[in-house]
Amino acid sequence: MPGLSVALLNLKPGTGKTTSAVWLAHIFAEAGKQVLLVDADPSGSALEWSDLAAMDPRLPPSAAFPFRIVALPSRRLHLRVPEIAYPDDVVIIDAPQLEDHAGIARSAMRFVDEILIPCAPSPIEINRTTPVRDEIAEVEAIRDRPVRSAVLLNRCIARAHSTANAKESLEGLGYDVLRTAVPRLEVYAQSFGLPISEIGRDVWRGVAGDIIERCVPLGKVQL
Repeated sequence: MPGLSVALLNLKPGTGKTTSAVWLAHIFAEAGKQVLLVDADPSGSALEWSDLAAMDPRLPPSAAFPFRIVALPSRRLHLRVPEIAYPDDVVIIDAPQLEDHAGIARSAMRFVDEILIPCAPSPIEINRTTPVRDEIAEVEAIRDRPVRSAVLLNRCIARAHSTANAKESLEGLGYDVLRTAVPRLEVYAQSFGLPISEIGRDVWRGVAGDIIERCVPLGKVQL
């Protein structure tokens, strides 16, 4: 089994799953970890991102995505990833949206240590987390170990009350919410297809640190 595995998952597309997966993969690689990024979405956005970034003339192709990336949009993902991952890997899975590819998303949920639900601080996105929570509860019955899940607040407006209000609402619904919220910044919104910028990494270091703190009982990974 890998050292740590995380899936980015939500009901619908456009919630920041791929952006979150790619930035997190870079942060763990930056910290010296072996990283395997699994593009489990049939749309192949993470893989396309890596292909485009490798063509950027500012960096050698291998430096644009300094970790392994595989396309694995399979309902047998929970069986295939252990065959691919190295024992000390940090595995980041960009899972597809539940509403269109439930079988693949459930397979990802069966495998990982942590399920992260990217969510903007808006009432409609908070409401859309309920089907995800229901799916997690169903998958837990067929897992061989307890499941952990948390909401990652993203696309947050600086100094707006909406972030704190969303955190309070989500915690009232019984969710864990990561301490670090990802702000709505152009460096993230415009990052697709490009090598990851040094600007903006501190936020994702905070997200990675939050994940590691939640995994301390596992004694697996340290930044």
